[in-house]
Amino acid sequence: MPLIGSVTEARNNRRERPIRSAPGVSGGHIFRSDLIPETGDAESDAPNCKLIEQQPHGVLQSHFHIVDQFQIMVAGEGLLGKHQVAPYTVHFAAKHTGYGPITAGEQGLHYMVFRLGKDAGAGYLPEQRGDMKDLPRRHVMGAPVGCLNDVKRISLTSTLEHKAIAMQTDGLSATIYQAPAHQRIVGPEPTSGRGQFIYIASGAAKFDGQTHEAGTAIFIAPTDPAATLTTDSSGAEILVMQFPRASS
Repeated sequence: MPLIGSVTEARNNRRERPIRSAPGVSGGHIFRSDLIPETGDAESDAPNCKLIEQQPHGVLQSHFHIVDQFQIMVAGEGLLGKHQVAPYTVHFAAKHTGYGPITAGEQGLHYMVFRLGKDAGAGYLPEQRGDMKDLPRRHVMGAPVGCLNDVKRISLTSTLEHKAIAMQTDGLSATIYQAPAHQRIVGPEPTSGRGQFIYIASGAAKFDGQTHEAGTAIFIAPTDPAATLTTDSSGAEILVMQFPRASS
């Protein structure tokens, strides 16, 4: 059964914490809001997602996680490592793969984080490199796809489909749809991957008989049917991210 969370509801648990940064570098602080809270453990594949609001000029030290994750940049701009990021940049990092630092620009940098399994907290580099398991390193990042304002989105004559991460042999993929009103969007067959997150970034769309506004995250398990969304009269920008199947 799909799990659904929204940024609007998550504002009720929004909290602030300082950023861990490299010695001599001003980290600043972030705000975190959980749309789908963490449960289980790192091996459970239990889905969770949150919004991170990194404040202007903050620098989050390079690090790794013990679970696979997607990140999508939804507001502001900055750098991930040496790469410029802005809405909608999609980034995938496999467990025990280092990346960063994440540097927020003048307007800050806001990003959604989607994971399978409960993380134990970032492992900071280089200090905790010894805690990284000897697993294949993998991170993939798509080029930014600029977000559309309401006027441009509504005036589209057909759905634009951007392959942020083209479908890989193990099911890893990420697609950004920018659609006008009353368009039908169908996600990939869930059995082709290890779970999918759908994020409505702007506008609104109907899923499973309910209309969901911008800021809604939907998790589709491999045992669920393929997701079908229909944009409402304002159109929508919808991101569909699929986790790779576990390696044998």
